[in-house]
Amino acid sequence: MKGGRPARAARSFLTHRPVAVSMVFLAAVVFGLLSYQGLPVTLMPELSYPTLTVRTEYPGAAPEEVENDISRRIEEQLGVVGGLRRMSSISRAGASDVVLEFSWDTPMSDAVQETLEKLDLVLLPDAAERPLILRFDPGLDPVLELSLAGEGERFEGEEGLRRLRRLAELQVKRALEPIDGVAAVRVRGGLEEEIHVLLDAQDLQRSRLSVQQVIDRLGQENINVAGGTLKEGRTEYMVRTVNEYVNLEQIRDTVVASVDGREVRVGDLGEVRRSNKDREIQTRTSGQESVQLDVYKEADANMVALADRVRSRVGELDLERERALARGEKVDEPRSFLQRLTGGGGGASGRAARLGSATLSADLYRSESAVLTVVSDRSEFIEGSISEVRNTAILGGLLAVIVLYLFLRNLVTTLIVAVSIPISLLITFAPLSAASVSLNIMSLGGLALGIGMLVDSSIVVLESIFRCREEGDDLVASAIRGTREVRSAVVASILTSIAVFLPMVFVEGIAGQAFGDLGLAVVISLLASLAVALGFIPMLASRRGWKLPERGGVASRLLRYAALAVFRRDVAALLAWSRSRNPLIGWPGLALALLFISLRLVVGTALELVAKLVLLVLGGLAFFVVRLAAPLLIKVFGLLSRGPLILVRRLLDWLNRVYPAVLHGALRFPVAVVVLVAVTLWSSWWLLGRLDSELLPEVRQGEFTIEVSLPVGTPLPETERTLAAVEAAILEEERYIERLLVTYGYDVTNTQASDEGEHTARFKVLLEPVQASVEDQVVERLRRRFAEVPDATSRVVRPVLFSFKTPIEVEVHGEDLGRLQEYGDRVRDLMAAMPELADVETTLKRGAPEVQIIYDRAILNRYELQTSVVAQMVRNQIEGFEATLYNLKDRRIPIIVRLAEEDRRTTDQLNGLVVNPGGERPIPLHAVASVAVGEGPSEVRRIDGKRVAVVQANLGDASLGRAVERIEEVLAREIEWPADMSFLVGGQSQEWQRSSASLWLALGLSVFLVYVIMAAQFESLLHPLVIMFSIPLAFFGTLLTLYLVDVNLSIVVFLGMIMLAGIVVNNAIVLVDYINTLRGRGFPRRRAIVGAGVVRLRPILMTTATTTLGLLPMALGLGQGAEIRTPMALAVIGGLATSTVLTLIVVPVIYELVERMREALSFSRLRAGRDAPASGGVPAPAGAAPEGTRP
Repeated sequence: MKGGRPARAARSFLTHRPVAVSMVFLAAVVFGLLSYQGLPVTLMPELSYPTLTVRTEYPGAAPEEVENDISRRIEEQLGVVGGLRRMSSISRAGASDVVLEFSWDTPMSDAVQETLEKLDLVLLPDAAERPLILRFDPGLDPVLELSLAGEGERFEGEEGLRRLRRLAELQVKRALEPIDGVAAVRVRGGLEEEIHVLLDAQDLQRSRLSVQQVIDRLGQENINVAGGTLKEGRTEYMVRTVNEYVNLEQIRDTVVASVDGREVRVGDLGEVRRSNKDREIQTRTSGQESVQLDVYKEADANMVALADRVRSRVGELDLERERALARGEKVDEPRSFLQRLTGGGGGASGRAARLGSATLSADLYRSESAVLTVVSDRSEFIEGSISEVRNTAILGGLLAVIVLYLFLRNLVTTLIVAVSIPISLLITFAPLSAASVSLNIMSLGGLALGIGMLVDSSIVVLESIFRCREEGDDLVASAIRGTREVRSAVVASILTSIAVFLPMVFVEGIAGQAFGDLGLAVVISLLASLAVALGFIPMLASRRGWKLPERGGVASRLLRYAALAVFRRDVAALLAWSRSRNPLIGWPGLALALLFISLRLVVGTALELVAKLVLLVLGGLAFFVVRLAAPLLIKVFGLLSRGPLILVRRLLDWLNRVYPAVLHGALRFPVAVVVLVAVTLWSSWWLLGRLDSELLPEVRQGEFTIEVSLPVGTPLPETERTLAAVEAAILEEERYIERLLVTYGYDVTNTQASDEGEHTARFKVLLEPVQASVEDQVVERLRRRFAEVPDATSRVVRPVLFSFKTPIEVEVHGEDLGRLQEYGDRVRDLMAAMPELADVETTLKRGAPEVQIIYDRAILNRYELQTSVVAQMVRNQIEGFEATLYNLKDRRIPIIVRLAEEDRRTTDQLNGLVVNPGGERPIPLHAVASVAVGEGPSEVRRIDGKRVAVVQANLGDASLGRAVERIEEVLAREIEWPADMSFLVGGQSQEWQRSSASLWLALGLSVFLVYVIMAAQFESLLHPLVIMFSIPLAFFGTLLTLYLVDVNLSIVVFLGMIMLAGIVVNNAIVLVDYINTLRGRGFPRRRAIVGAGVVRLRPILMTTATTTLGLLPMALGLGQGAEIRTPMALAVIGGLATSTVLTLIVVPVIYELVERMREALSFSRLRAGRDAPASGGVPAPAGAAPEGTRP
């Protein structure tokens, strides 16, 4: 009894303290609304990708040299970093990339710190630059990409490209980087300034000087040094040596040495001039050479808000220039001003017009002769995706409410249940904010996924309340008893839906991280809906319905509405007196009220007079119109809904007649039901074997990149010349392309490219809004176009959301580079012939032509020369060396010293280089080394310390699973592999294998947790097993739906199935729980089974219909980012629909079979006594519902 008092007190509080209950939920809603407004908006959840790339520049080095001097040394040190799962390296000409892949549970901050500590122990060549640690994270991709292009003579030629680069670095970059949320602005393209000291080889030889001496002297002379302080009298002076170069003439006049009593200056040895850094990259925007700026966000910045702030800052720059012009100031340097893009002329494209829409600032920023255009904005796709998810959730909620109305046939009752959707959603945002969850397609997708389930608990509670009311209970008593009868079942059903997400902590790979926000959103919203169902719904159901006011004359109604709207204080007493009298007093009451108001206005101010008259008219008119229009609207709504209401009612009546007969038949012939279950399970296994698999569905964002590679060694100008014709043809002939961004050459920060160098190019294509089929057609046309370029290979890369690996990567393992290339080419040729694959290429290609210098150590020792010194001397003369920096007011320019170009063009000139400058007799290079022209590999790849050749491919017209099976079959059959060589199919297939294995484990644990919760609720080990039969029946529906609509198995489908395991048991829980309730009242087993099925038929159909239709907008796959959400919705809809139909038949039959088995055991006598009819009870006819219940 004591244990029941708190429960009774709580129920009494809910029904007798409606204001207090309302205030509690109102406070929760307000806090949720405020939290929603403060949540950051991102495309994806914050993912910690367990990958680091250690990039080391080694200018001028060949791939094998990079492998031996850089990659191997770094691998040896980093191989012991904690949590490391796999280590690979790519050694290209002039650069080394060592890629570290960690376990997903590795803290990446600790991994970065340990990697830095290990890198400090690596001994690298002096010519190698300091290693950089790069993180892969799609969230770290630039938020905005801007293109700065010049117009007019001022920006033509090399000087124009230098000016564009300066404008980008000194104005645009400095203006954007201080913006809150901007982490960095990176500038690419244009020409970077350098001071070149080009020495004449003959002059150096005559003066017996070396390049190194010139480098040293320039560094020694170009200094500013602090000299301390000097006190003289009462003044203290700072002592400084100010000796930095201020013009090129000072550099020319620098004395290098005194030779034979003559001062030899830099100008005597060669030419000093302002020039450009050797170009490694060239950027173009829609056919025009440009400078590109990439804006990166900080880790916790709101991407959409950041993009708005960037454009707002551009607008402020516009105002700064306009104010300067208004003051009559001369603007020498190109200053910027803003021009708002419109959808019309000026060459503005559709994307640009959208960026300049009402929700976004303008995206075009002009200087006097330069144009800065926002060419790519990730926030646009994010806004579209988030908006689409939001619309999907709203539409799903509306469909769920419509279904409620069709079943309940009462608008007030429907609104009571429907109110649980917005309240639950708004309450959810406060815990999400506390958990630092952003608004992204996963968290909002979770809300949209669960929106149909938010009313399930409320439906069950309200249906139970109204059933008790029909049995004779009053409003308060029915709310209390109705809630009490289903409370345990409702709590259990919510707990089962929540418990299925707990095993997600065991899921490895991208699934465990990317879908955590989705699960958290579903869990919190379901808990909120449980609170609403057990707290708010009973309170509303216990209140009496509002009664419409009594009808009166027009004057009486006008008086009430006007007084209520405006003059409450003035006429409240008069209005109350008027209502207490006969309605005929309405006109005298109106006269007295007008007289009273007139006196009040006379003594008031004129302002009060006007204000109250306006409010009187508007307020009274508004209330009057609403009062007259409400009945009309209700009648129209009733007429429109009459047809569907009649249809649903007839369908329910038919089901109420047919279902008892079907259930009786199933109970009489249980063998047929068992056979049906067996066939269903076998069909599920058959369907599972015929479904294709993939890691994740491909998400189309309206853009893609084509990476093109020419033969290694192709210089940048030749690469640009070869592909310029293709670029022009694309711009002219492809009408769906909105903007084309082309990057020729080497991009040091690109960690995802399969190949890098001056022989490569990246064509980033931005499309106008088109259907997915049109995008695929554009991709295929561009594939064919690039396939026609001689000696060119290409592959298509789409924006990455989750995995950074190519779909197919075949690793050919071996140590000999020649055999690796041979077998890699054979694998490439076999894969290229497969229709399942596209963009097949191998990483081990013909290398760049090399001039290989092989020193004779014996001869070097004879001349007392060291190999390292001679090699560095050759490097200084050919590659050059940065001697010092030339300071200008706003920037510092490197001073590079090397031989003049005419002295370093041919191998003969290389052979003639003097290796002992200043010696009595010049020694040419060919005297101490052999110089030969050869060819090395294009790159050397290593995985876990072993050399590999990797053959990469995208998927063609096949799924990932089918393609992998085909590749393994063909390679094993067509190639006879030597003992020291092997192959392994990797890429996304490896990630899929790891993720799917852990997802199967999570699915099994989810089912186990569901069983545990139900066993605890029913205090039985057998009844939960009965309910568990609904889970395989649901999986059959899921697999059948996927098979019919041709959707592949993927991570998102698995997540839908895990979620389904917690949803489908809810109907069976409610059914079995009520069977036990009726048996506890004394009903026989068969009668209780049939009666519970009839009583629970309508709420089961209602919850299934609301959940299914709530997910329907998501399943239709409309809008941006729908590729991720649609398979999950289809999995839940198919499984839930099939499970509901079969559960209503199978679960009652299995229940009876289990009870029969129990009766046959040692407890049969006790169970028989428990199942006996209540004394004095009269058996009901077959198919009838228990007494006091309603079909």
